[in-house]
Amino acid sequence: MKINLSALKPIELSDKKLFDAAAVAMNTQSCECSFANLFLYRQPYDTVYVKLGKRLVVCERKARVIHFPLGEWTPPEELRKINAAFMEAGLTDGGIYDVPEEFLDRHQDCDKFFDLEYDEGMIDYMFSIDKIATFNGPKLRKKHNLVKQFQANWPYAEVRPVTKAELPVVEALAIELNSRLEPCEFLDEEAVAMHEAWTHFDELSLGGIVMYAEPGYPCGFSVFSMLPAETVDVHFEKTDHSVKGASQTLTWQLAIALRGNAKFMNREQDMNEPNLRHAKRSLDPERFFKRYFLRQK
Repeated sequence: MKINLSALKPIELSDKKLFDAAAVAMNTQSCECSFANLFLYRQPYDTVYVKLGKRLVVCERKARVIHFPLGEWTPPEELRKINAAFMEAGLTDGGIYDVPEEFLDRHQDCDKFFDLEYDEGMIDYMFSIDKIATFNGPKLRKKHNLVKQFQANWPYAEVRPVTKAELPVVEALAIELNSRLEPCEFLDEEAVAMHEAWTHFDELSLGGIVMYAEPGYPCGFSVFSMLPAETVDVHFEKTDHSVKGASQTLTWQLAIALRGNAKFMNREQDMNEPNLRHAKRSLDPERFFKRYFLRQK
């Protein structure tokens, strides 16, 4: 395979079908393979890509890494050649991100070419939509108690799908809730990504729900897109934590809205943040999507 990096280009909306087909070919549940994520964060991460045969290779120029190629499966020898081309072009420092655990299972000799790194904070949390929708299991029954408290305190609560009419409400709520948090680079990047999401909501095939504690009082929203393998990727989910039980009720309502359309909910990483890790694990994950980082020897 000839590797021509002069064809590298930014990710555009018109590339959606190409990326979606490549994700289906891999049957991946990785949130990093979601076209919506790749498009929404393309500016903060300075992301470009190139088509190499039946594969798409994404390069984050800011982090100076490539992603594990999307599409036709890539064996270690081919991955080494692709990675070497990016290194020789001065685009990366030899790192490969989002390498699925399946790669290590298939190719146990890959340590001939790469050093392996693993960060527990970068795994994706995968949940059963049916279990959350029905509060199945002791951990989720505890969530049900908080939902009942929310319902008792807010008898006129309502959940609506995110439509063009609701987008201004969602955007304003996101800005308000983030303004209560300590400023950081992540929030700056997220603000850019969310602005892109509101601007291109339909073109990205995004879906979502917005929850009102009472008329005129929005208290939370969830925005998602579809991944292969009957999986939904939750990109943004925010609630007003002053409303007791709102977070648990929103997650439950999202599962109800998705039930019958997908089996799994990818709620992405915890980034080694203790409170976020506790919140995700308290929802009783079904399994994890484990990703690895390879560095060329």
